[in-house]
Amino acid sequence: MTSADRDVLARAALLMLEELALRRDGKAKLRYWKTYRMAVFWLGRGVADGIVAKLAEGGYIKVEGRYVVLVKRFTHGRSLNSILKEVYNLFATGTRR
Repeated sequence: MTSADRDVLARAALLMLEELALRRDGKAKLRYWKTYRMAVFWLGRGVADGIVAKLAEGGYIKVEGRYVVLVKRFTHGRSLNSILKEVYNLFATGTRR
């Protein structure tokens, strides 16, 4: 894995956290967590689950059955559409915009 790959995965993890911060109570089902679903489509289920595992290991999220709950709160200041556009550009091109 190159440093560019790690940078993309780190950015994807941050965008996943930002989307969860926008959700009501910081909680979402995996099947409705859009950034996760995009990661599964573009990167594969193993990589997407690896990102979720690292976030859970770091104490940022907690997986409760079918739900993912944001544990550490932070301010985001962006809309859901802008986050999803950035995730799409990140996965489709492999670079930040």
